[in-house]
Amino acid sequence: MARTFLAVELDEHIVHGLVQAQRSLQDVEADVRWVERENLHLTVKFLGNVRDEEILRICDVTEAIVGEIDPFDFSVDGLTSAPPLGQMRMIWARITEPSGSLQTMYEMIEDAFSGMGFKRENRLFHPHMTLGRVKSGQHVKQLRSAVTGFADTEFGIQGVDELVVFSSELTREGPIYSPLRRAPLGK
Repeated sequence: MARTFLAVELDEHIVHGLVQAQRSLQDVEADVRWVERENLHLTVKFLGNVRDEEILRICDVTEAIVGEIDPFDFSVDGLTSAPPLGQMRMIWARITEPSGSLQTMYEMIEDAFSGMGFKRENRLFHPHMTLGRVKSGQHVKQLRSAVTGFADTEFGIQGVDELVVFSSELTREGPIYSPLRRAPLGK
């Protein structure tokens, strides 16, 4: 069994900007588990625990789906806390992709994998990148204010020319992500 998900890897210039923002937010000394630099990505679909014998089929289906979608770009444009009101649980980087290609890819993946027996998401797709998970209420008011300071920060444009099938191994030090297959967009 392997924890498996489909994601877009980020260009170094975007990762660098997001890590700089994380470092600034760490100064607040809130109780946050920060996503490690090497684990920053845009998840399109989390499949959960997958039997080893299903991995090849998942990779093949992913490749077939994204082969029908032309490469596209999205922008990483600002940070937000989630939920916006009440007990803060997450810090996200917002994604804007006006062409609709990301939404189309997501819907095609949802349809294909739900047909294979994987759970369909029961909420709307809101693409984002998780930067940190808030573990307690310590200094949350200050953290929310600091996150608001990055609300209009433009981290850059990300080109999407492949979707990666990853496995995730959970360790005490945090998850280790390993690419299983890189599925190129377009034919």
